[in-house]
Order: sequence, then structure tokens, then C-alpha cells
Amino acid sequence: MSFREWHDRWWNARVVEPHTLRGDASNIKNHVMPYWADWEMRAITRMDVQSWIRALVEKGVGAAAIKRAYNLTSSIMRTAVDDDVIAVSPCRSIDLPQIAVKPPQWFTVDQAQSVLDELPDPWRTMCLLGFYTGLRWGELSGLHRHRIDQRRSRLFVVEVNAKSGIKEYPKSSKSRREVPLPPYVLEAIERHIHRLDRDALVFTTITKGRAGRRLDDGNWRRQTWWPAVEGAYYFDNDGEQQLVPHYPPHSMRHTCASWLVQKGVSLYEVQHLLGHESFQTTQRYAHLQPDAHKAVLGAWERMEAPLTVAA
Repeated sequence: MSFREWHDRWWNARVVEPHTLRGDASNIKNHVMPYWADWEMRAITRMDVQSWIRALVEKGVGAAAIKRAYNLTSSIMRTAVDDDVIAVSPCRSIDLPQIAVKPPQWFTVDQAQSVLDELPDPWRTMCLLGFYTGLRWGELSGLHRHRIDQRRSRLFVVEVNAKSGIKEYPKSSKSRREVPLPPYVLEAIERHIHRLDRDALVFTTITKGRAGRRLDDGNWRRQTWWPAVEGAYYFDNDGEQQLVPHYPPHSMRHTCASWLVQKGVSLYEVQHLLGHESFQTTQRYAHLQPDAHKAVLGAWERMEAPLTVAA
């Protein structure tokens, strides 16, 4: 059986979200099929897979795209093993290019306030909630009125607004979670929801003639978020007026985590608040801890005869 034949059977049996299918189809078309389509499944060795990865690197394909292509190919091979098409998967012990991890982009308090001040009322409340809960955009725009417990100052993350519609959170068990609300955030939320039906979405479109509809990520960014960011200014440490950094909506989530870590909240607690599946994801904020370098600096201070340089 050729790789193309097995791929077609594998593809038709997949159960994934439509937007995932679109991304996977593009990746396979560009990076997988041009290399593997006519290979016989049984002829592909581990070294052949490693050579394919090397060829993608030399073509200048990005590390993230290579990883996705490899993961898809590995999935194709695993199912081939399960169906006895091949005896063992060639996708094992493969060296992949490292994906550079960017430091989290977060706003200072002054920058965040400037963005809030540029937003219209309902979006000001939505983004205030984003800054103080770290909810993902899909979680914010998928929040329902009955998921807010005003008596206990909590909200529950259950549904998410995805491209295909509102759905219960399947991402991971940790994505479903309880999130505390500071009093001033709860007050803003209560003003916003007091006329809403119990099962209504908290944040919906407000355009005349189209009000009350589920928010679209792209439209909301283009019509609401970016105009606010581009019109927001703050004063730096030298008293100079500066434009707020051009960060996307997801930076509200990074901002929440960064502020909490700087205030001494443990990475463990931040992990559970944000619903991170992996602790490694949360460790991106470790350098912001107040005592991050305390032990190192303390060790140098305890040196009996430190090195010196003559003036």
C-alpha cells in the first residue's frame, strides 16, 4: 500500500474540529504529500523520516510547521501499525528542530488601564474580566450568565466559543475550572448582566440590527481590540508619552499571570487558575517571581573574598 492510499483512509476516519482539519490539510499538502505520497508504507524507515525532517529544515520550513507535519505523519503511521499495515512505526526517536519559546507579552497596569479607557462599555467589562481572570478569548466570549456565582464571587469555565460555535470545553480536564473574582470585577460584571436571561451569553455583538449574536474572534479583534490598542497611550518612567505595545487579546491572559507571579502567587496556583495542562507552560513566568534570583545573589554576598577590579 502506498502512503497516499493509507493517508486517504486515515483522513476519512478522523474525528476532529473543522478548523483543525483545515490547518492539517494545508500542512499535509505543503509538507507531507510532496515527499511521501508515492512511497510504499512498508519501505519507510526511521532514517527516511529523519532525512525528510532534514530536507524540511534545509528548505527553510519553520520549526512549528515541521513539528505539526511530523505529528500528523506519526499519527498516520501509528494507525497503520494498529491496522497491521506495517509492523512498527518509523516515527520514533526523531530529532526535530527546536521551537523558540517567546517570553510572554504582558501589559503594565498603566498600559492595561489605557487600553480599557479606549474601549466602549461592554468591551471594557469583558477586558477587565480578561485581565483579572486570565480567561482565554474563547472562554470570555463563551461565558454564560448562569456560570457566574455572584454570592461566592466565582465564575465557572465550562463552555468555549469556537469557530464552529459554543461547545462544552473538551480541551482538557484542567480547562474546566473555577475562577475567583475580585470585588471590583464582580461589581462591573453585575452591572453588565443584571438584565440578561439566565442562559444568555454574557458578551455578544452590539451593532445595531445585529445585536445579541455570538462574537467572532477576527471581527472583534479588527473592530474592537486593535482600534483600542492603537489609540492607547501611557507615560513611561521618564514621563514621556508612549503608545501601548501592539499586543493581541491573548496578552490579557499573559498579563494576569505576570501580575500574579510578581505579587508572589505561586506558579502552582497560577497553573490551576489559567487551566494549563502542563506546568512547563506556567514556568514561562518564573523569571517574574520577586525572589527568582534571591538565592543566587545571596550566595555571592556570602563570599568571603569577592573578586574586585581596580578603579
